[in-house]
Amino acid sequence: MKTTMVGVCLIWAIFAFFFYRGFYLRRARQRDYAEFAIVTFEAVREHFDELKAKRASGIVDKGFKMIDDSAWRETVSTFVTNVVLKSLRAGTRDRIKASQAVSTSFTTFVDHFVKDLATQEAFPESYDLQSLIRSIETETDAVAFFSGEPKYLPGKALVSRLAALVLAIGLFTTGQPTYAAAGVPFTPLDACNALTEVPGFQANASGYSELSDGVYSCATPYKELGTAGLPNNLALYGRGTSTQVTRVKIMLNVNQAAHAAKDTKVLSDVCTKMVTNLVGEAPADMAKRVSQGKPFEDAFNGYRVFLNKSVWSTGKGFELNCGIATLDHKE
Repeated sequence: MKTTMVGVCLIWAIFAFFFYRGFYLRRARQRDYAEFAIVTFEAVREHFDELKAKRASGIVDKGFKMIDDSAWRETVSTFVTNVVLKSLRAGTRDRIKASQAVSTSFTTFVDHFVKDLATQEAFPESYDLQSLIRSIETETDAVAFFSGEPKYLPGKALVSRLAALVLAIGLFTTGQPTYAAAGVPFTPLDACNALTEVPGFQANASGYSELSDGVYSCATPYKELGTAGLPNNLALYGRGTSTQVTRVKIMLNVNQAAHAAKDTKVLSDVCTKMVTNLVGEAPADMAKRVSQGKPFEDAFNGYRVFLNKSVWSTGKGFELNCGIATLDHKE
């Protein structure tokens, strides 16, 4: 009898340990989900119109029941790492970096939430957190509950992005290597549309196309600065491979030297905005340095930011190129 009681107590103790452990870990994960949801909801609210536009252009019906949504998926990944992740508390980012399980929870939950919000006709007033959680993981798997690990629904977990996320977190963590240490390229969709909210910077109809053997590029029409004579103008240019853009720049053509100083200030504002849109932030003194019109090249978060000058052979003007490139980019 005594032995039986000891056995029952032992079994009960083991059951209680795993039950409360699983309960605690699930509650902790749900607290994380709650933080992820709040930050994601506000981030998408701020960029809702842009995300809607990028979703429309990033999902291509190729016919024969084939849909290519690779550009849209890449856009969401960029948004998650460069906007949502940056908005989390520092302690949460540290836990995402330290734990593969937390990182997977973050990427899985936020990816699906961003996509869900972007499908709405108008931005919703609220969201149902428990419904969001049920859309990615099951609550009825006993093994998952007692182990404390989530049981994601088929096709929901986004483990493949963990490596990129761990690298990306370096951008926001003091004293850690930046995520672009290996030169993370931009998607053609992001690079060629980096300034679509600025009048005059809509991508050309030709899109991202082959310039020469294996070299692809995109450009915007010239944005004229003034009306007198042949005015100075700006244009955005992206360059890279068929799938990745490794350099994005704004070119200022100076035809009117008298307006060079004023229009260089315009270049500095536009270029700083472009860099911010692409990587989340720009060097604190970038606008000031570009406005001075003096060439420079600096490392910034694993990229190169630069301003260079080329005087035309005619002697009748010059161009200033301000931009950002991966460390391994070559013209």
